[in-house]
Amino acid sequence: MPEKYTLRELRARKDWTQEETAKRLGVSLQTYNAWEQNFGSVKVSPAAAIAKVFGVPLDSIFFGNEIEKSSSEVED
Repeated sequence: MPEKYTLRELRARKDWTQEETAKRLGVSLQTYNAWEQNFGSVKVSPAAAIAKVFGVPLDSIFFGNEIEKSSSEVED
C-alpha cells in the first residue's frame, strides 16, 4: 500500500509556497489552503492534478494508510 502524504509535506518537498502551489494547480490560494488544512473536499479533477504536480499516486495523498487499515479491519 502506498505511503500517505499530506499536501503540506508534498509542498514542502518542492519548497513551494501555498501561493505557488495554488497557481500550479490552477486554483485560488483560499481553495488550496482549505485543502491543505482539510477544510475543503477535493473534487476528482483537481485531485488528479495534485497527484500529477507532486508526482505521487493519487491514493497516497487521499487514502494511503486508511485503505490499508480499512481492509485489515474487514479481515478480522
